[in-house]
Amino acid sequence: MKRLTENKKPPSTYAEAGIDLSIETQILKTINDYVKKSFQFGDVVAKEGHYANMIKLGDFGLALTSDGVGTKLLVAQDSGKLDTIGIDCVAMNVNDLLSMGIPPKAFVDYLAISELNKFQIEQVISGIYKGCELSGIPLLGGELATIPELLVDKKNAFDIAGTVLGIVSLDSVIDGSEIKLGDSVIGISSSGLHSNGYTIVRKILSIKYLLTESFPWGREVYEELLEPTRIYVKAILDLIENCSISGLAHITGGGFKKLFRLTNFGFDLINFPKPLDIFEEIRVLGNISFQEMFSIFNMGIGFVVVVPEEEEEKALQLLNKHFRSVTIGEIIEDSIVSIPEYDVLFTR
Repeated sequence: MKRLTENKKPPSTYAEAGIDLSIETQILKTINDYVKKSFQFGDVVAKEGHYANMIKLGDFGLALTSDGVGTKLLVAQDSGKLDTIGIDCVAMNVNDLLSMGIPPKAFVDYLAISELNKFQIEQVISGIYKGCELSGIPLLGGELATIPELLVDKKNAFDIAGTVLGIVSLDSVIDGSEIKLGDSVIGISSSGLHSNGYTIVRKILSIKYLLTESFPWGREVYEELLEPTRIYVKAILDLIENCSISGLAHITGGGFKKLFRLTNFGFDLINFPKPLDIFEEIRVLGNISFQEMFSIFNMGIGFVVVVPEEEEEKALQLLNKHFRSVTIGEIIEDSIVSIPEYDVLFTR
């Protein structure tokens, strides 16, 4: 089996891997200008800079998020294991909705393929079904597009994206406005890489590994890289029902800079746990700084919850019934994200 990529020299930054986040930020600003301009056409409840906007339906807000899986798809295609990539697609969408306390209600998918392959399509859709099962939502349908002229690089190439619908009472939205100094910051463990950073991951790991090989901790490379993105629906909805919550954040692309979406206060993450083995392997092989690692990856924490200090123990007890969760820091006045154990500092 071929290597993860044909790259010769490993990149040490996301920009060197071909993803320049500064350019992406400029493009997103242009897109967001059109988004905001379109608000004149509907009764929009805007949460600028957060994870989702909503349209108003009486006392409720209706939200939509849309996302795909990125170049993790290439690992799935190269390994021939396609039954988990659909879980990732659902997870990336529902976890974003959860970041505003919005329960997901339904999912639709878009699957673009280079050729009609019944076995391949069934594997992908079975993963979407599993993701919906884990989220407790129906798959309402979707679109199957056969576009060989656009997907020409390899046999049985495909791309996948999805959209999730969420509905919430407008007085129940969790947008970070209740965050205050001294609040506790809890990190919920990730299952691994989730669905971010694969453009640089594939290039770095290719200098040492084939997909058929194993990592030093005993897991096969393709299995580790295709570990599905964790779905936090049941854990977060359980928490919402039983605790007071100040803020929520899905740690995806952009890493821990995502926390700036929640508040103008800062985050002092003084108790950040040791990152998972896969992140350390990538960091060492690629000679990547911790600053860059924490700006790309979740580093073992896939979701962050901010709660009042007096709710911390109760929240930890509830969350640990679902996934390993620990207090990783507190809210501070300075508008920064500080991870002192790894000498990481993000400013706005």
